[in-house]
Amino acid sequence: MSGMLTQGWESDNSQFHARRRACLSAGGRRAGRLAVLLVERDTDLVRELLDALAGQPVEVKACADPAEALLQVGRTCPDVVVVGPGGGRLDAAEFLTILRADDPDLPVVAAAGPGSGDFAVRATELGATAVVPRPYRPRELLRLLRSFAPRPDQVDLRPLPIDLGRLRVDGAVPQFWLDGRTVPLPPMEFLLLRYFAERVGAVLTRKELLQAVWGDRGAATHSNTLSVHVLRLRKRLGDDEADPQWIKVVRGLGYRFTVPGSEPRSPDVHPR
Repeated sequence: MSGMLTQGWESDNSQFHARRRACLSAGGRRAGRLAVLLVERDTDLVRELLDALAGQPVEVKACADPAEALLQVGRTCPDVVVVGPGGGRLDAAEFLTILRADDPDLPVVAAAGPGSGDFAVRATELGATAVVPRPYRPRELLRLLRSFAPRPDQVDLRPLPIDLGRLRVDGAVPQFWLDGRTVPLPPMEFLLLRYFAERVGAVLTRKELLQAVWGDRGAATHSNTLSVHVLRLRKRLGDDEADPQWIKVVRGLGYRFTVPGSEPRSPDVHPR
């Protein structure tokens, strides 16, 4: 079966070539947005990635079958193709072989993880532009995908949410979720919490925090302003002021942010 598909694709008169030529000649590129074809058989990984990229200037078309994905290359003119191991009528290696024979320049990202065997090595040999971990890390993958856009400067990415187990901090809206409960925040407290959440366990000086949150005004901002914002954040997090567990003072140095009662997660893990 795969041999017949390969012959059909490689024919200059094939429907695949015709559709792709028509798409490209019609100017299929989308200004300010990135078109991604995801070739992935694991429906849970597809759903998680689609959830993570919701609200981003990224259009994702997912295909479980590499043979169907070849049709979609011609129909949708993707800016980037992301392909995981496995397959159906074609396997991932055959998909890469056929795709590269037709379009050597189309960016192709191969996803490999535990159980993928030598797929990462094989994909590189077959012309994959980059290899990323699987399961996918949305934050890293999004930055990589943006770099492949025809005009990366025109693709305006939205900050991704930060998931730390019990605590989830929104990517752009000033709010967080604590044990499933939504808590709105004033803008400066939101910026301070995101900065803390992105650096769990690190000791952050008062000077660094003032500069990061208040920017050019940081040097002129009174140190007491930071103390007040930390106090308010502690209250919203349900922290004990006498024995704080979320935002701890490191005497003579600054503050350390931790998540009590939960194993910290990488910020790249998207909340469910």
